[in-house]
Amino acid sequence: MKTGLIGAMREEILLLKKDIQHSKTEQFGSREFYSGTLNDHELVMCLSGWGKVAAASTATTLINHYQVDQLVFIGLAGSVQPHLNIGDIVVGNQLIQHDVDLSRLEGFPKVESPFWKTFEFNVFPDSGKKALSAVDNFILNLKNRQYPHINSDYAPQVHVGAIGTGDQFIASKEGKVRINERFPQILCTEMEGAAIAQVSADYQLPCTVIRVISDNADEEAHHSFSKFLFEDISQISIEIAKLLLS
Repeated sequence: MKTGLIGAMREEILLLKKDIQHSKTEQFGSREFYSGTLNDHELVMCLSGWGKVAAASTATTLINHYQVDQLVFIGLAGSVQPHLNIGDIVVGNQLIQHDVDLSRLEGFPKVESPFWKTFEFNVFPDSGKKALSAVDNFILNLKNRQYPHINSDYAPQVHVGAIGTGDQFIASKEGKVRINERFPQILCTEMEGAAIAQVSADYQLPCTVIRVISDNADEEAHHSFSKFLFEDISQISIEIAKLLLS
């Protein structure tokens, strides 16, 4: 199985480049794609950039040019639920575009694919199980102190649930309330996952999204996000990716 691995920022995935064997770099448009093998697993990795359009463009190239069999996204997200803390890990079982609102089109004549009537995409059960297994193994390795490059105080909780996507960096109480009122099942919010899930659904391919909580999507979000981005995320996301591809 060939995996397309995507991250929105270089801090989230590009450290993995040094572990890719038989590495080859190609450029399509403004993006570089790194292909090779990791743990005898075929891999193509790309930095997408922020937002749904960037993520969808990257996913489409991975599918159409590299013919990947599954898409994986690992990165940061803001918590919109009080029981999620900074550093916790969310394994998505559903991806929701929280900024899409077609409610005014109720009663509109039925349309056929490729028009989606809902922008909530469920993760394939097998993909969800593999993602959760990889994260559980990561937690076990943390407890066994197998990652000296990760802060020994790091002890995240793992959550399985819905991840919200929108072209907004949520950084206010009002923004969180707006999401919670429409989609109370959403655990955290980011800017790419559900766009990749929609592309995957178009092509009927499995999609995995794993997010590490970097902030509480409140007025302190910018400071918390920046601190977590530059101090912690690289090693965490890389180790999870390795386990997912093992």
